[in-house]
Amino acid sequence: MGVIIVINNYILLSYGRVYNPYQWFYNPSYVVNRVYYIVSGTAFYKNDTALKPGHLYVFNAFPDFRVKQSDEDPVDHVFFDFQTYGKLVKEDFLEVKVDEYPRLKHIVNAASEDFFYKSCNPGIAKNYLEIIMYYLEDFLAADRNYSEVTIKTLEIIHNTPVEKLSVNMLSEEVNRNVNHIIRCFKKDIGMTPHKYITILKTNLAISYISQGENASEVAYKLGFGSLSAFSYFFKQATGRNYLQYRDNIISARYEEGKFYDK
Repeated sequence: MGVIIVINNYILLSYGRVYNPYQWFYNPSYVVNRVYYIVSGTAFYKNDTALKPGHLYVFNAFPDFRVKQSDEDPVDHVFFDFQTYGKLVKEDFLEVKVDEYPRLKHIVNAASEDFFYKSCNPGIAKNYLEIIMYYLEDFLAADRNYSEVTIKTLEIIHNTPVEKLSVNMLSEEVNRNVNHIIRCFKKDIGMTPHKYITILKTNLAISYISQGENASEVAYKLGFGSLSAFSYFFKQATGRNYLQYRDNIISARYEEGKFYDK
């Protein structure tokens, strides 16, 4: 679901319950924080860390976020994707065994049922995330706010059409010199603003390709001056050219019976 809802310091981008998620490790729009509740299935974070059924996970917004599932035992999971202007947990993620916390278990089970049996409206999803984060407060990092410069930079990035984004534009809008912005952003986020924008564009490109748009359409939407410039960017970012990536998606969706007519 493509909604944006502000919950205190959390901006809810998408939510739902999905079995056997397609292209699971690509978020469609942003480098985001994530809450996952694994209902069933075999899943791994960064290839080697098992995500256990009956456990709730909170992930920081890392650019190298990767999860995968077993082909033989697909995942059924509840998820919330959201932005926040700080680092929620000290490590890559937080793991909580839901059975050990009755109140948290109740709200997670309610969300699981609502997302499964009916189309949950954004207001209810907002309440679920708000309550879940309230119950997790004691597990979260005590001092997790980013610097004022980083917060302002993130706000601009996520409220500006991607084709207009550049580090120089950010410098003008934040009213700080480029080096200062890069220094603050890298300290808080772990990468430069340029790298962050590159990841944002890459994920958007993957999303557009998954929807069946051709290379010229994607290049235009992302602000590239030519098809060759976009093709070079995509190959550098993903290791594959556009046609290879699109053909893989078409093959996968043929197998699933979800082929798009494009």
